Amino acid sequence: MRRADRLFELIGRLRAKPLVRAEDLAAQLEVSVRTVYRDIAAMQAQGLPIEGQAGVGFMLRGRADLPPIAFGHDELEAMALGLAYVEQVGDPELAAAARAARGKIDLAWVSEPIAAPSARAIRSSQRPERRSPGFGAALRGALRARRAVAFDYVNAHGEPTRRSVRPLALIAFSEGWLLAAWCDLRRDFRAFRLDRVRDLTVGEAFIDEPGRDLSAYLGRPPRPLPG
Repeated sequence: MRRADRLFELIGRLRAKPLVRAEDLAAQLEVSVRTVYRDIAAMQAQGLPIEGQAGVGFMLRGRADLPPIAFGHDELEAMALGLAYVEQVGDPELAAAARAARGKIDLAWVSEPIAAPSARAIRSSQRPERRSPGFGAALRGALRARRAVAFDYVNAHGEPTRRSVRPLALIAFSEGWLLAAWCDLRRDFRAFRLDRVRDLTVGEAFIDEPGRDLSAYLGRPPRPLPG
């Protein structure tokens, strides 16, 4: 890992927890504890608000801004594919956001002669009927605000039900979009295909509960995607 990349990763680890030991950072970054101490000292010398001491741990106090980082070819292609994919599969607002992000990157791009992400020869394509439906923006808003949603759902056998769920995550895959949620009707986790959802409405706010949240959903054994 390049040192610049390691510094960004180190800052990310410090942001994630209120106090992190140098030994844990060294294990996560696959470097020596001495290297961690040296990196932290260098960032402190640059004025970054990192506090702590050896043997106790380190914490980030406030905002930490690092100088611009140069991306490698694989990283550029990852960004190009990610932006292209979102533009192809997202709801209209999300697709517009991907185009805007690409434009901002292009305006700020100063690394010549390496092409910006939007100029990379890697693209994405999705069939129109498998893109996010128009209510995708409302559903994303419900996810951010932790609000329940209700909708009519037709399963693979054509049987309709009315569902009230706690949305946990949106998953884009080759066949379209899934909503991972806690279903009040089934009293269990369920994954709903968005192309089978109708008449979605956003309801009241909810508070995550142990056993009904995203971490519990992700901790289950993998299950087949709904057909």
